[in-house]
Amino acid sequence: MENKLPKLSGREKDVISVLWKVGKSMTASEITEYNKELNINTVQSALRNLIKKDYLEIADIVYSGTVLSRSYRPKVSAEEYAAYQLQIMQRNSYNFSAMKFVDFLTKGHDKNLLDDLEQAIQKQKEKEK
Repeated sequence: MENKLPKLSGREKDVISVLWKVGKSMTASEITEYNKELNINTVQSALRNLIKKDYLEIADIVYSGTVLSRSYRPKVSAEEYAAYQLQIMQRNSYNFSAMKFVDFLTKGHDKNLLDDLEQAIQKQKEKEK
């Protein structure tokens, strides 16, 4: 990943994680309904910060009850964020091993994960030919 992603606070991660998990645009109040540990003020602050950091965009203006509200959607996928975090780990950790990471990631998981990894490797090899 070429673009540097700004660091996220814990609450910003909590908010964007809801959007990633649900997979559709949501208003601030919908985010608080989904994650009861978040209050509306915290969510609204996190949403403003996530827009400034270019993780989110305003998807639409929608009715929330009888009030018009902004709905938000991620500009950065969960996979892009995870890949970027992995790259940071590789740069900042002297003994970081991608192979050990993959080994840890695949232990105890079903065959589908291994199949997905195998397909991704095959696609990459074909691109490089």
